[in-house]
Amino acid sequence: MNLHPLPGQRSIVEPSACPGPALRLRNAARDRVLAVVSHELKQPLNVIRMNAELLQRLPAAGASARVRGIAEAIQRAIENQTRLINDLLDFSRARTGKLALHCRPLDFGELALELVATLRAGWSAGSIRVEMLAAEPLRCHADPVRLQQIVGNLLDNAMKFSPAGAEVVLRLSCEDGFARCSVVDSGCGIAPEFLPHVFGLFSQAGAEGAHGGLGIGLALVHGFTVAHGGFVKAVSAGVGRGAEFSVWLPLQRSGAAMHAA
Repeated sequence: MNLHPLPGQRSIVEPSACPGPALRLRNAARDRVLAVVSHELKQPLNVIRMNAELLQRLPAAGASARVRGIAEAIQRAIENQTRLINDLLDFSRARTGKLALHCRPLDFGELALELVATLRAGWSAGSIRVEMLAAEPLRCHADPVRLQQIVGNLLDNAMKFSPAGAEVVLRLSCEDGFARCSVVDSGCGIAPEFLPHVFGLFSQAGAEGAHGGLGIGLALVHGFTVAHGGFVKAVSAGVGRGAEFSVWLPLQRSGAAMHAA
């Protein structure tokens, strides 16, 4: 498998070496804190959600556009916070090996194309082009929900950091028993010193930080991919020169017995 960057590009592949004891302890402590905090935040958020729903049912909400607008704004904020908490919980589960995967046979290419069709319709600032380089279906034994999150986060990341009118390219191919999905953009790029940390939790750098977000998306991409037995890679020629993010997932072995995690 070719893991070497193109001329003029720098890349990072997640290291396979195990971290030292001190780093493992810090990571374990962080994961425990994330799990506890995320769980504790859910309870007050559920209370706020119930009260927002009650507010929307009040006669005043139907009679007043202002009251209705306030209730809808609260509901949107709740949805955003719920998504953030769920992302943190998923990251913690992936890190601690407690992520439950509901795997089944599927065509990774078909799943990616369906997701592109949905995102393409909602992205007015640019376009998404798909390049199918595999002659055969990319059959994997995987969790379709997690695969949608992997591809969706990669595309969302590319669209977020691409200039108006830009084109994002999604490439699907087969390499040495793996299905490869690559998302290429011409956006703000990645500085060489930040590239080794791009899949880390809360990673934001330089111009990317101006776009908001906590950098959880790429950390989830890494966690979900590794949980499926795959790996990730990021390539960039530097700031202002775009980036390419790739994931490799094992293709389903013909005739092999595959079981859901």
